[in-house]
This record gives sequence, C-alpha cells and structure tokens, in this order.
Amino acid sequence: MKNFGKLFYASLFFSCSMSLLAVTPGHGNYCSNTITELVDEVYKSPIGTWEYTVTDVPYEYSAGVLIITKEKNEYKVLVKVNNNTLTASDVKVNDDKVNFSVYIEGGKVQVSLQVKDDVLNGNANSSEGSFSLKGKKK
Repeated sequence: MKNFGKLFYASLFFSCSMSLLAVTPGHGNYCSNTITELVDEVYKSPIGTWEYTVTDVPYEYSAGVLIITKEKNEYKVLVKVNNNTLTASDVKVNDDKVNFSVYIEGGKVQVSLQVKDDVLNGNANSSEGSFSLKGKKK
C-alpha cells in the first residue's frame, strides 16, 4: 500500500505522456512537465510518518516515530518516543533537508536529517554527544 502513491503518479505520468503523442509539434508538453514535477515533489517530500532508530542511546530513546506535516507553508514535526509525544521547534525544511530541535528530559536535542526516497539519515546532537539516526517512511 505504501507504494500505491508512486504507482498512481507513475501511471498518471505515463497516460499524460501518451496523450501528448497526438499533439501537434509546437504545442509544448505542459502536462508531462507538471506531472514530472509533481511526482518529484511528492516522492522527495519529507511529509509523512517515519519510523526511526538512533544508535548508542539508552534503549527507551533508541526508536520512535517522526510525523512531519505541512500547514499553510509551515512544517511541523511531532516526535513520538518513550510513550511521549514531543512537539519540535525551530523546524526548517529545505529541499531534502529537515532540521529541528526537541527537548528530551530538559535537554535540547538538535536534529539534522536528509531525506532520499523513502529513507532518512542524519544526526541528533545533544549535550551527551552526537548520535546517528536512520529512518524509513511508513
């Protein structure tokens, strides 16, 4: 089911491209450019639910869920970890990079991630050190 979106957009792109075969030269290819850009935007988007793991941290913080949403051009991040839901601050998304801060046990943790396809990789930096974070889109 998680690949349904990719399949849908790929079939939409294919059908749109096929319809262009009947168009006379000089009329452009608005449809294929728009669909291609839309597929790229959706496929590379950090928006969604991500299951993640962190190495070399106490067990209760070693896995969790990130929920990244966008409302009115503003990104929001919720972090579900250790039976808590934390709201991130200082959320910044630039292309395939996501940065935010979250407070865990009173300490600030700065998270820097890079999204590629359905995978994210990055680091969580705190006063305790820097920790590798990996995740996969649900």
